Amino acid sequence: MTAFLWLLALLVGLWAALYCGAAVPMAWSTRRGLAVLPAALLALVIGSLRLGQPLLTLAAGGVAIVLSAVVLRRESRNRDQARKAVRRCATHLTLLTGSFVFLIPFAWLISTALKTDEEMAVFPPVWIPTQQVLSREVKTKDGQPAGLSTLKDSGREVAEVEQLESGEVKVRDLASGAEQVVGRSALTKKRHVAPRWQNFPDALRYLPAETHYGLTFLANTLFLVIMGLIGTLLSSSLVAFSFARLRWPGRDAWFVVLLATMMVPGAVTMMPQFLIFRNLGWIDTLAPLWVPAFFGSAFNIFLLRQFFLSIPGELEDAARLDGCGPLLIYWRVMLPLVKPALAAISIMTILASWNNFMGPLIYLSSAEKMPLAYALQLYQQQHGGEPGLLMAASTFVVLPIILLFFVGQKWFIEGASLTGLGGR
Repeated sequence: MTAFLWLLALLVGLWAALYCGAAVPMAWSTRRGLAVLPAALLALVIGSLRLGQPLLTLAAGGVAIVLSAVVLRRESRNRDQARKAVRRCATHLTLLTGSFVFLIPFAWLISTALKTDEEMAVFPPVWIPTQQVLSREVKTKDGQPAGLSTLKDSGREVAEVEQLESGEVKVRDLASGAEQVVGRSALTKKRHVAPRWQNFPDALRYLPAETHYGLTFLANTLFLVIMGLIGTLLSSSLVAFSFARLRWPGRDAWFVVLLATMMVPGAVTMMPQFLIFRNLGWIDTLAPLWVPAFFGSAFNIFLLRQFFLSIPGELEDAARLDGCGPLLIYWRVMLPLVKPALAAISIMTILASWNNFMGPLIYLSSAEKMPLAYALQLYQQQHGGEPGLLMAASTFVVLPIILLFFVGQKWFIEGASLTGLGGR
């Protein structure tokens, strides 16, 4: 029965959030003050869920739904406007819920990277990092500020002055100054919100000295990203331009063959590629990780070909009248008009190169040639028992990619949608 009540309360709470979210902006725009009641009831619904009161949630949610429906009917001009407001709110609520779910792993990454070791295995998990409050007057045996705790039996505040080998703790009463030895279970540490930023420099300090605090791994990764990006954009755009705008014998047949290569699993070509690179003497070098980018990619060629086909032929004819050859048309006319596609391919290429783990695992054996993805795996093998350091190192690796995506998401979405002309 309790589980059923909670499920019903959650459904009513979501329904109330939907209707209140549609009614509050509409009522607020008229400046009549009718937005206050639905918003207050929605706050009551959220508070009752937080306090564990399903019956209060059901009551407040029901009233909020009815009141929001009345506000919608009164403030909207017709039923269609009210329905559009509800649909728009439902869309935003769904997107916000999905965003919240997808952001949970990233929030856990940042939270763990800022925790102390004693908070790592706490259940239920601690999301906001805290640290023990330190005393300004009392020092430990080592001369460090003593941590403050509270005795569970008496509630008196004490300072932890020494950790004994037996597992017990010598504490000093802050009021009387008397010292005594108590068990760790008899103490409750006083804590305050304080992220442990020291995890980030510690994560770099524990890297091998020959890597210059990870700069060697970063330089290798940036080299692979830049070379892979140049090779992919140059080769794929040239081949796509040829398939889309030039006429030559067997063009359509070869394009079908190109598309057919997308159906071949990567595991099938892995061994032949390895044998080729081994015969070339490229094992334990970075060449196998960036040279193939200069031979094009079937998916990228197909994507760019579709963009090139959408460009009006009149622009190409005008360029020919001005004396431009095929290469000049490709460089000065076509490429500027497919910037969204090039931006989308650039982001995907950078992501693939930055996160490439299988390639370095197959071809590299020297530590000084490893990229960040492979180095992070080795770091996990050495510091897997220290989640704070591991998550701090993971944050260093992930953060540039997240920033890149937020900066280029407009171009990525516009290019991937394949809508309209590439230059628009």
